[in-house]
Amino acid sequence: MKRFCTALMAGAACLWAALAVAAPSASETVARVDGKPLSARVLSVFVATARVHEPDIDARRVLENLVDVHLMGEWFREVYAEDTPAPRVGYDRTALARRDLAALTRVAWRGGLAETLAAWEWSSPLRALSAPPRLDDPALAAILTPRPGLRLGFDAAQQAAAEQWVLARYRFPGAAPRTLTLARLYRAQNVALKTRFHNLDRAAMQGAVEDYVRRAFVLDWFERRAPLDDADRAWIRQLVLDRQDQRALLLALGLSDDPHDDNPLLAEVAAGIPAREIARYYQYHRDQFVRVEKVRAARLWLPTPALAEDARRRLAEGATLETLVAAYGERDGVRYQAPAWLARGRDQDAWLTGFAFAQTPGLTAPPIRAPGESDRWVVVRVDERVEGYQAADSESVRYQASRALARTRLRQHLETGLARRQNAAAVRFYSEAL
Repeated sequence: MKRFCTALMAGAACLWAALAVAAPSASETVARVDGKPLSARVLSVFVATARVHEPDIDARRVLENLVDVHLMGEWFREVYAEDTPAPRVGYDRTALARRDLAALTRVAWRGGLAETLAAWEWSSPLRALSAPPRLDDPALAAILTPRPGLRLGFDAAQQAAAEQWVLARYRFPGAAPRTLTLARLYRAQNVALKTRFHNLDRAAMQGAVEDYVRRAFVLDWFERRAPLDDADRAWIRQLVLDRQDQRALLLALGLSDDPHDDNPLLAEVAAGIPAREIARYYQYHRDQFVRVEKVRAARLWLPTPALAEDARRRLAEGATLETLVAAYGERDGVRYQAPAWLARGRDQDAWLTGFAFAQTPGLTAPPIRAPGESDRWVVVRVDERVEGYQAADSESVRYQASRALARTRLRQHLETGLARRQNAAAVRFYSEAL
């Protein structure tokens, strides 16, 4: 972890050293952070990517977000990086930065990338390969075969061999020849692809080599051909790292929205929320605790999958529940139940009640099969729904309210800390340059 943090800090220092050289002129500067100018050229790259998802987003909004992301990245590196383990499942920091930088470049300069390939008379960056990847040698299988006690990764001898094993050689016009070793390609993968490597999936390895070379072309183009100066490139590399560290900061502060993230800090803060605050939250946010109490629903039971499929087809064509009742009413095993109330907690099929509670009143749901039964299907139409509120002292209310309050506290901590860093960095925006 110490090495990870030291390398992280050293990389950031190198990038900021580059920003001291070839700084943009004042007329090109859209913001200054800690006295370092950020140019309109850099901003345009991130505006282009933001507008892929939000076409009308304002450049000023993108700029303000970039500055905040940068300050949050610095916050993470200063306070949390030392105690944050490297990722175990996804891409490592270097691989993720390469992927993110390549994605930015593809969006911002798609035309320039295509023009370069056309000028070289290449149909694909894979023309850079001097020969097909070296994947069929039995010695490669020996390197990738897991040693006893290892699920992923290499032992010392395998690692040394992987560092020497050249999978491919490639060269882009005007650049020096390059080699791609097994170790370098392996480090650039996530756990899923590393597993496929160890399973000797040569198709996966072939695809990974090709993806690497395509990405290498884009990154080479960014470094040698993009219309940027050295300071611009340094800013873009730094902001790519900042976005990684901003996400890590949100996780460290208990504010990650990813449902797969472990969030012990949020749970800890929520556990300390007093009951009186939960009661007050419930009082002012009762609309968040609405639940269905009962529904009035009609049901048509069908005895076979074939009949259920026929009902599904008829409903898709516009049939009503009454139409189905008329069509199937005389068949064996068909049973119609007139509209009746299904209520929470009553002695009835819980699965059916739960399903009915989820339906939109006035609409007939397609048939579903009764759990654990192959010859019992039901078509449900809800005619009326009655809603109420969860009990103020229920565990559901306590859980939901305590986490909402905890998230508010954690968000306030983020906002306070960010405002303090904005002031310390003497952030200045130049509206006239936008």
